[in-house]
Amino acid sequence: MSPDLTLLGSLGTLSVIYLLYILAKLSQRLGAVEKMYPYYRYYYVANLFIVVGTVSHLMIARAALSPEGFPNWLVAPWFILLANYLPLTIGVTIGLFVTWRYWSWLITEYARQ
Repeated sequence: MSPDLTLLGSLGTLSVIYLLYILAKLSQRLGAVEKMYPYYRYYYVANLFIVVGTVSHLMIARAALSPEGFPNWLVAPWFILLANYLPLTIGVTIGLFVTWRYWSWLITEYARQ
């Protein structure tokens, strides 16, 4: 694992965090106009999961690049799955469901035309 790939991977997940933040703000305004239940708050929960996955990604990458100062279980496949991939998957799935809840009307309006 090279340091460049680690940094670029973290920047990619930071862009997803920023995207979900923008969607939260837009959905908050749309929900206020349409008097919807505030589902946009789940975007912040999704961001929390993605931040946990990003921090663990950086920690795992640091342990893989210089293994002498870290325990071996930090780069074990089970730890990578539980600490990195699972929080990212949960966060993106929550973001997908909330986005579908707020913005699915765009697809149905386009399908009518």
